[in-house]
Amino acid sequence: MPHPKQKFLIRIISSVSWLIMNSLVLAERELYFTDFEDAPSGDNELVGYDGWNGTSNGRDSHGIEPEAVQGLGQSAFIGYNSPGGNTDTVTVLRQIRHDPDSTGEHIVRLEAVVGINDSDEPSNDPRRDSFFISFFNSNGTNLASLTYNNTENSFGLWREDGRDKYDTGEEFIRNEVQILAAEVDFKNNTWSVDLSGFQIFEDAPFTRRNTRLDLGGIAIVWQRTSNSGWGNNWMLFDDWTVYADTKKLTLAENPFKIRSITRQPNGKNTISWKIQPGFNYQVEYSDGLRIWKSNLPGSLLSSDEEKITNFTDNPNSSNRTRQYRVYRSEQ
Repeated sequence: MPHPKQKFLIRIISSVSWLIMNSLVLAERELYFTDFEDAPSGDNELVGYDGWNGTSNGRDSHGIEPEAVQGLGQSAFIGYNSPGGNTDTVTVLRQIRHDPDSTGEHIVRLEAVVGINDSDEPSNDPRRDSFFISFFNSNGTNLASLTYNNTENSFGLWREDGRDKYDTGEEFIRNEVQILAAEVDFKNNTWSVDLSGFQIFEDAPFTRRNTRLDLGGIAIVWQRTSNSGWGNNWMLFDDWTVYADTKKLTLAENPFKIRSITRQPNGKNTISWKIQPGFNYQVEYSDGLRIWKSNLPGSLLSSDEEKITNFTDNPNSSNRTRQYRVYRSEQ
């Protein structure tokens, strides 16, 4: 008989929409990767596999699902089965040590497939919990967390800096898997999170803990709601990949667009747009919308940093109706 948790997720999630982030060539170095394909499947099979540790072992509260999402293969999970009333949290973790100062790679990036399957209790008000993806340092100190809060009162994505928690104002989608990209800048003590290409926050303060800024590993935590029993909601995670890098990941602005074209009283025209590393931007113009030219001096632009940039053209008086467009291409 199929596992009831597996059968439920297949009914809700029938396919995966992949976000392919291949627009840039990065100098990233892989610190860790697993797709759980060679792990034994079943409850309690995650801890002990490939260096994964955890709590509430033997209580069926985490493990390996054989094919919870069609086409994804095996995945890890945490949640669904209650660990009992004597604990408020369940944790699984993998040590991944990285010293950004010694290597000069101050960027650490987690990319993974993540999804929250909602509680299916036969109630109009089912019990729901929170799930944390937490970064800890080489001393074992929790530095910061991204929280998937599945409760009705505080539903959405929250960030925590080791002391306080903040509502990002953004939400995840229940019963769907999404691509998580969480990037930590240890040099500047900031981090950014994107979910399936949508920016949740950028360059937010990472940790307020007065402790060593390095990577010791990443944990996934299931926490029940105060004064409530455990819900049978659960988190799926797969393709768990951690990189070290010297540069931040740039997610291409999509759709790319010109912010403004300003026609100044002196006759000059200024075009404004967001310029991103890894791309060339060619300003083109047309005086009749039939033939487009790209021969304006200095009209091919690029940058090593993301910012709003401007290009100014000074057409003669007979070309005051000149039109512009910007063509973006990969370097």
